[in-house]
Amino acid sequence: MAESDPHPGDHPPAGPPPVEWHPPEQPTSGPPALRPANEIQPAAGTDMEQWRQFQEFQRFQEFQRFQQGLPPGAPIPPTTPTRPATRPLWQRVLRAKWFRKLVYLLIIALLINWAYDHYFGNPDDDKPASETGGGGVAQTVLLPNSPVAAVRRLYKDVANDVDLVCTMFASPQVAQQFAENVGARDCPAAVHKLKSEVTQVSAYTAPRFPSQVTNAPTTSGTAVISSCELTVRGGPLLGKLTLTRVAGAKDEQWAISGHENEPDPCPPMPGQPSQSGQPSQSGAPSTSSSVQPTS
Repeated sequence: MAESDPHPGDHPPAGPPPVEWHPPEQPTSGPPALRPANEIQPAAGTDMEQWRQFQEFQRFQEFQRFQQGLPPGAPIPPTTPTRPATRPLWQRVLRAKWFRKLVYLLIIALLINWAYDHYFGNPDDDKPASETGGGGVAQTVLLPNSPVAAVRRLYKDVANDVDLVCTMFASPQVAQQFAENVGARDCPAAVHKLKSEVTQVSAYTAPRFPSQVTNAPTTSGTAVISSCELTVRGGPLLGKLTLTRVAGAKDEQWAISGHENEPDPCPPMPGQPSQSGQPSQSGAPSTSSSVQPTS
């Protein structure tokens, strides 16, 4: 007969011994061992795609802890994003697309303007000042205000400002007539030829006018002045000049509208010494040697 256990509740029921679970050993180097994705099963009804992404996120966090030398499960400190260095304002403007477009448009506009002026320029640009009425003498005083002042300026410019002489003629035809009388191919060549004959600039730029020339009436709008009536020293005589008041000009302005050669030497005028010492001029003698208002 078996003995009965006096303490039946003090012994566990018979069966296999319990199995204890131990975490896997961490390797001495390298990232921490990651648990298999199927070690922890998701709850029922969990979206498997979201669960997979969650598992990958956990693995990424464990890898970050390894990189930063943190123990497993430690919180990862937040990282502050590095702000790129701010460029100076002038660099930002130069790199901006709108600025480059503006530069391109400006270059194109300048090229178009240059091409237009080069191929279709204003035909009045090369005309004498007396012909450019609308944008020239009509708004600005470009020519002398009397016949005497016009002749005095002609002598002065021949000696000093040769580029301005040809602008004093009323038309290109008159300028060409002046050049042919001087024996040159065109007006600029004629002026340079005359300038080369000037020997005393200060004396040549100050010709003396007799009283009958300076006091001649100009109400008719046209006057004729003969160089033989003037006292000119230090350079060539410039012949007989016809002066005309420019119509429509601002204030009173006079242009050279005609030119004739005079004899050399000039015939002596009453009360005036002969100018036979002047350089010679070609052309037929002229019988007129006074200021003559014409209708």
